[in-house]
Amino acid sequence: MKEQYTLVANKKKYELMNEDPVIRTFSGNWVNVFDPDPETFIAEDIAHALSHQCRFSGHLRQFYSVANHSIYCYQTAHDLGLSIKEQLTALMHDCSEAYLVDIPRPIKREFSQYKIIEGKLMNTLSERFGFLWPLPESIANIDNLALQREWDYLMIENKDAPKVPVYSQEYAEEYFLDIFRELR
Repeated sequence: MKEQYTLVANKKKYELMNEDPVIRTFSGNWVNVFDPDPETFIAEDIAHALSHQCRFSGHLRQFYSVANHSIYCYQTAHDLGLSIKEQLTALMHDCSEAYLVDIPRPIKREFSQYKIIEGKLMNTLSERFGFLWPLPESIANIDNLALQREWDYLMIENKDAPKVPVYSQEYAEEYFLDIFRELR
């Protein structure tokens, strides 16, 4: 697919943006989120993209990535003694956002078509990577707990809130992949 978007100009190769419903990932893969092919998804793209997306639409005093949030959810699942598959699910519960971006919940609720696209994409990603979808209640509860703690500690800076670990983008990307590989 990539070749049809290549143009040669001044003896240099350039890839053109395209009008097809595909996006180019960090690794160079082309992904169609509307008709997802499991073979186009790799963990490295997910870790990279999630580690570069800030939670809360970037409205925090410090950078806190979706990958960081996913790691926090995994750590909570691990600390609760949940199964390996549930721990993997906690880590991967937002992996569609590597392709669809992190949209705050109050806004996401209003995008009915987004939920359909996200659901189809998550179904494909769960088949590809072996995590549970739809999310079990245990993981949804962990996600909600993490959201509340992140809100309290990072957004409103409540000094009495439980501390939330904050990692650099590079560390979050590496740590996410380390956990993913360990669980697989």
